[in-house]
Amino acid sequence: MKVVHLSTSDRGGAGIAASRLHLSLLDKGVDSCFLTLHKFTDDLPQHVKYLPGDGALFPVIKNGIQKFKRVLRRYRFLSSRDTRLRKEHLTGRKHGFEHFSFPFSDYNLQDHPLVKDADIIHLHWVSDGFLDYGKLFHGLQKKIVWTLHDMNPFTGGCHHSDGCLLFRNSCKPCFQLEGTKDLNFAGEMLDVKLQSMNVRSQNSVHIITPSKWLGDLSKSSALFGNFAHQVIPNAFDPDQFTLISRLEAREKLGVANNCKVIFVNAHHIDNHRKGLAYLLDALERLPKNEYLLIVAGHTMRPDLFPNLHHLGYLKTADELSLAYSAADVFVLSSLAENLPNTICESLMCGTPVVAFDTGGINELLNESNGILVPLKDSELLSRAVKKATTTHWDREQIRKEAINRFGNSNVGIAHIDMYHNLFVAK
Repeated sequence: MKVVHLSTSDRGGAGIAASRLHLSLLDKGVDSCFLTLHKFTDDLPQHVKYLPGDGALFPVIKNGIQKFKRVLRRYRFLSSRDTRLRKEHLTGRKHGFEHFSFPFSDYNLQDHPLVKDADIIHLHWVSDGFLDYGKLFHGLQKKIVWTLHDMNPFTGGCHHSDGCLLFRNSCKPCFQLEGTKDLNFAGEMLDVKLQSMNVRSQNSVHIITPSKWLGDLSKSSALFGNFAHQVIPNAFDPDQFTLISRLEAREKLGVANNCKVIFVNAHHIDNHRKGLAYLLDALERLPKNEYLLIVAGHTMRPDLFPNLHHLGYLKTADELSLAYSAADVFVLSSLAENLPNTICESLMCGTPVVAFDTGGINELLNESNGILVPLKDSELLSRAVKKATTTHWDREQIRKEAINRFGNSNVGIAHIDMYHNLFVAK
């Protein structure tokens, strides 16, 4: 059984989740490959960067044309279809909304040798011009598994619908396109997806969601409602995400041991969807001399908290394990989430979590490993942080339960069973 994973990038939450699953399958003896458009990691086995023209009938000519086009694009003589669509249909779009993607690509994934040779095509986060719905679903008659990391695969373009349910029918009109020239454009894009997926039989596509919450939304969509769905969480390696003694972790990070430590980890913490305003309000209610805030991520915000320790962007599981283990509590103030990797990582390290009750987060937390807070309630968020930092938590038990649920061995087995049951068994 040969599996190829397709992901726009090997970084970011979705890219990392895809690469961890790939490694888990390799450990189980599965012939797995990872194909990506943006390759940042060099230590993944069987990890290939997509090269335009691979698998074409005339690869030399095809590659030459593609290289010429890339030179033209580099010097702005020629724009990609994605760039042209953004300029035409997203100009004037109001700020504050999440990413918007199109179902088109200049690439021909269906022609790549790894895709042609695979028994199972496993899609992950393939937006931003990597996947072309029409080309792949019309041109490739193979079994497809699609792990959803957000809502974009079944919407007309948005990655988070912010409560809108128009993806169940038409995506018209799209309130996230306010200010652009056509509020019905998302509906046109959903029609493109529908036409592409209508050629697929019910048993030829299987949808995986890390959370029941996202799975229920997907099952209610016009695009994926007829396909089988299954909830399988993302995989985490317990040998990488480890429980380190709090004292040791704080010593290695240069963090004082005479205060309560809060850890916040966000790729870009000032993204409005991360709930920064509510986090700041909650932190403002805490006694400043009793708490230290550790922050990981690209964005440095000295105004977050008087006692602040900024770690920068943490690239490795070892670095993350130190940060989680040093904290009394991990806090996530996101306003929209699927099944956050950061919460799973924290629990794998035995660290309790305080988070807003949104998306699939309530599927992760219970009274033994954290505290759920009503969405956008800063006062209760602050109270929950105080309670979490004064509660005795059984960190070994938190970690044990997390390994049982998210450990790469169990998650890998769940995927292998799914592959066999759906696509290999006669």
